[in-house]
Amino acid sequence: MTDHPTPSAPGARVNPPFADQRFDTFEQWVNKASSWLTRHPEYNNTEHGEKKGWRGSHFTALCFDSLGRRCQCGKDMMRARDEGAFPVWWIWPDQIVEAITAGRAALSEAGHE
Repeated sequence: MTDHPTPSAPGARVNPPFADQRFDTFEQWVNKASSWLTRHPEYNNTEHGEKKGWRGSHFTALCFDSLGRRCQCGKDMMRARDEGAFPVWWIWPDQIVEAITAGRAALSEAGHE
């Protein structure tokens, strides 16, 4: 498996696209992740397992450290802690288009597009 991609500029930081969707410290992630990453207002964030039948929509937040690396498990969070890459932020799948659109608008306003 290859390492996660990072922004092109060495040491460049990625700002959380949504200010209220972030863990400022490793300890905050340990204490709050299970509740914060399962609170989407419209979807359940639970694995359905081997049970049959519809159990609600499955929705999983995508987490990234401030260097733009995907954080999928505790090992990734420990790396972020050890390398000073907090805050770690998350985005719900239904927010991706909104974040891309806002990013493009910001680039356009800055004259980069």
